[in-house]
Amino acid sequence: MAELLKVSRGAEFFYLGDTARVPYGIRSTETVRRYALECALFLKEFGIDTLVVACNTASARAVDYLREKLPELEIFEVITPAVERVVREATASVGVIGTPSTVGSGVYKREILKRRKDLEVLQRATPLLVPLVEEGLLEGEITDAVLRHYLSPWVGRIDTLLLGCTHYPLLEGAIRKLFPSWRVVNSAKPLAEFLKGKFNGEGENRVHLFFTDRSAFLERFLASVRLNGALKEPEIVSL
Repeated sequence: MAELLKVSRGAEFFYLGDTARVPYGIRSTETVRRYALECALFLKEFGIDTLVVACNTASARAVDYLREKLPELEIFEVITPAVERVVREATASVGVIGTPSTVGSGVYKREILKRRKDLEVLQRATPLLVPLVEEGLLEGEITDAVLRHYLSPWVGRIDTLLLGCTHYPLLEGAIRKLFPSWRVVNSAKPLAEFLKGKFNGEGENRVHLFFTDRSAFLERFLASVRLNGALKEPEIVSL
């Protein structure tokens, strides 16, 4: 949301964060699809014509299902723009990290190799990173230890790291500090760039925020979004 607000003007956004049921990355495909459809139907009540699925797991597991169930909506997902960025920037090898569900789907590796068969693509599920972000442990000894545990085996093997979860950009600073030679692709930024110009009107953006539970992560999210003009207090809703 924060990245999209940077490239939009005069647009009205309805944002729903399903904070009561995260993480999606450990759920079955059937559950992710059900959750995603419930979220989409909630937002559809506001008369939206465009749906942006900003969760990597839902993008990997539920976007085709959503397009089937809601053909009247234009639906964008976070994976394709990130893949396009990676194939432009990677030199020889890419590491992809994400939730067990996203990595298990194989979607990033499959889509990268469709576009560039010369790249080596390594994948790893990194489930401990979401709890780190949820707890606000964005730097420090614990965070560094977990990042080294997951990523040190790739030193000397990859030149580009794709952050395949929308929680992970909050750890980008720590990752760059530990592994300064890698290019780091944050999937939120390519999505915002891909949609740049689509939400381009006049005046201030209008943002309506909804969450299914209040949490410490929600407070950090609000702090980041408020920097970009979303000043309204969120509503807590039940799906």
